[in-house]
Amino acid sequence: MYADSTLDIDLGAIARNAASFRSMCGPRTALCGVIKADAYGLGAHAVAQVLVGAGWDMLAVHRIDEALALLGSISRPIVVLGPVRGLTPLHPLADALARGAVQLSVHDAAAMDDVLALGQVLGRPIGVHLELDTGMGRGVSLAEAPALIRTLLGDPRVSAKGVMTHFAASADRARTTKQYTAFDRALLPFRRRLPMSCLRHAAATTAMLRHPDTRADMVRIGLGWVGLALGIDAPRVDGDLLEPAVRWHTTMVSVRRVPAGTRLGYGSHHVCAHDARIAMLPVGYADGLPVHARGLALRVLDEAHHVVGEAPIIGTVAMDQILLDISALPASMVGVGTRVEMFGPDTLGSFAAALGLQPHHLLTAIGPRVHRRLLTSRSLHSTAEAATG
Repeated sequence: MYADSTLDIDLGAIARNAASFRSMCGPRTALCGVIKADAYGLGAHAVAQVLVGAGWDMLAVHRIDEALALLGSISRPIVVLGPVRGLTPLHPLADALARGAVQLSVHDAAAMDDVLALGQVLGRPIGVHLELDTGMGRGVSLAEAPALIRTLLGDPRVSAKGVMTHFAASADRARTTKQYTAFDRALLPFRRRLPMSCLRHAAATTAMLRHPDTRADMVRIGLGWVGLALGIDAPRVDGDLLEPAVRWHTTMVSVRRVPAGTRLGYGSHHVCAHDARIAMLPVGYADGLPVHARGLALRVLDEAHHVVGEAPIIGTVAMDQILLDISALPASMVGVGTRVEMFGPDTLGSFAAALGLQPHHLLTAIGPRVHRRLLTSRSLHSTAEAATG
C-alpha cells in the first residue's frame, strides 16, 4: 500500500504501559481502558485486545455504535460513557445489554426511566453506572442523587455496576479533593448497601497518578496507555517511565530552489528573505494539522532514521500540503523521499502543546488519509522497526 503519511502505533509500548498500570494498581483496583473515538484514532480493536491481554477489567466508549463495533471480539464488559436515550428491545444493542456485555451510564432521572422501561420489556436487569455531578457539569445533581442511588440499588430492572464522577481539573489538587469529597459524601449513606459489583470510579490517568487517594474501586485510563498524562511531562508508574506509543511521519514529495523575494502559499503570506530550498509535504488541515501550525519546526531524518536537523513550516497550511524551509540542511542529505516527523514518540506532548492542544485532541483530529501502521515487535524508540498492517 502506498502511503506518504503514516501514523505508527507501537502496540508493544501500549502493552508495557498497560502491564505497568496493572502492576501498580494491584488486584483490588479495577482498570477501565478508555478507547472512545476509535481509541483516539489509533484503532479500538487493536488497542482493546492489548489492554484485555494485560488483564484490564473493563473498556469504555462514548457512543452506542462504538460499543457495537467491538462486540464479538472483546471478552470484557464495555461501558458506554455518553448519555443513551430511547433504546428499544429491537435495537441491535439490546441483546448485549441483556447479557451484560454492554453497560450504560445514566446521567439524569429521565434516562433512568428509559433504562427501567427497557429492563422491564427485556425481562433482564440492565447494567448501569450512575454519574454524579460533583463539579464537572456532567451527571445527576447531588440533590437528585439519593433518590436515583436508591433506585439503582433497589430496582430489579437495573443492575448496579458503578457510581462515578468526572474530575474537571485533575492537575489541581484542591479542586480534585473538593470533587472527590463531594462524591464520597454522596455515597456515604449507601456504603453498606453497595454490592461488590458496583464499582466507585472517579480518577482518570492524571488523577490516579497525582492523587492515589482518588482511585476508589476502579480507575479509567485513556492517555495513560498511550504513554502520556496531562500536566505530567514524564509520567511514571511504579518508578518506570511510560512509553509514548505514537509517531506521525511523512515524506518530502517535492524540493525546489527559489530566489529571495519569492512569495509562497495561499495569501502569499511568506516572503523568502534569501535564496531558499523549499520542500513540500503531503499533509494539511484535512489530515488533522491545525492551520496555525505555521512556524513550527519539524525533525528531518536520514535513511537510517537519524535526525539530520529541523526545518520550519512556512506559508499557509493548506488542505493537502505544507511547505518547509530546508535551506539550513545539507543538500546532499535531503531531497524527494526524505522522511520528516510531524511528531515522534518523544515529541507528541510538546508538539500538541506548541499548537495549544491536548495530545488526545491532536490524535483524534488526524484524518483517515494518514495510514495507520501497527508496530508489534520493536519499540518506536528503535531505528529498526518491524511493522504489520
